[in-house]
Amino acid sequence: MYQQAITHNHRTAIIILVDCSTSMQVFTHLPSTTTAKYNAVGFICNYMLDELVERATRRSKVHNYYDVAVLGYASQNVRSMLPTGCDDLIAIDRLAEMRPKPKIISLFQQRPDGKEVNASFTIHEWITPTAGGSTPMYEALAYAYDIVDKWCKIPDNKDSFPPLIFNITDGNGNDAEIDDLVDIASKITSTGTSDGNTLMFNIHLSSDISQCYSEVFPSNDTFTTDDPSKLTLFKISSIIPESLEPLVAELLNLKNKGPYRGVAFNASLCDLISIMNIGSESINSIHYL
Repeated sequence: MYQQAITHNHRTAIIILVDCSTSMQVFTHLPSTTTAKYNAVGFICNYMLDELVERATRRSKVHNYYDVAVLGYASQNVRSMLPTGCDDLIAIDRLAEMRPKPKIISLFQQRPDGKEVNASFTIHEWITPTAGGSTPMYEALAYAYDIVDKWCKIPDNKDSFPPLIFNITDGNGNDAEIDDLVDIASKITSTGTSDGNTLMFNIHLSSDISQCYSEVFPSNDTFTTDDPSKLTLFKISSIIPESLEPLVAELLNLKNKGPYRGVAFNASLCDLISIMNIGSESINSIHYL
């Protein structure tokens, strides 16, 4: 299980859910940078899409290794954040044809010696996050469920590596109770292919400067918290399959032993990128057929 290489004959689906509520205007104090939450999300999503396009490019041609969606949710609305004309789920080769002009992004990062430096990155601005309104997380998860359920039922996808969902948020949804969120997450992770069930990851951005520590993919057996929003995200995140534990531990430099839960609190930008890259790593080796 979870061993199928990602190829254009066995592509996978990657769905990114982005909390676009008012609270995302607040600055987040990550271990490596301080910036507005929606700016951090924009950087990570755009970096990830650039990475997916790059990984799918061979001899100047982009192959369809991934079907991708980036869905923003706020004020009872769930919408695609990709360029105009994109479907909710779009093949990476088709998305690459809409590649926007590159843009230089500057972020302050803290070096190991404590000194802050301005780091510049050149990325394509695939999405431009906004922040306003409430947090319809249940609606977003239900929307994602419909997408992955349909994708998994397509005959060509039946033996592919299963879909991955990344939910980036700063708290609880306000359109459902915790049990409802757990139920819809269970429906999502009950979908899948012959290679395994859909995996769901949650990334929590904190605005509390006193919570500047990072907790990435905690052990499923030892995690404890008194924070309701953290507990909710923990409950709706997948337990990392045993076959993926070595990959996850290497990408995230984890010292604790699994089983891991696919949730991150106050992660550094480096860790966030690594988490998102779980979806673009080939599990065995990439075959270009």
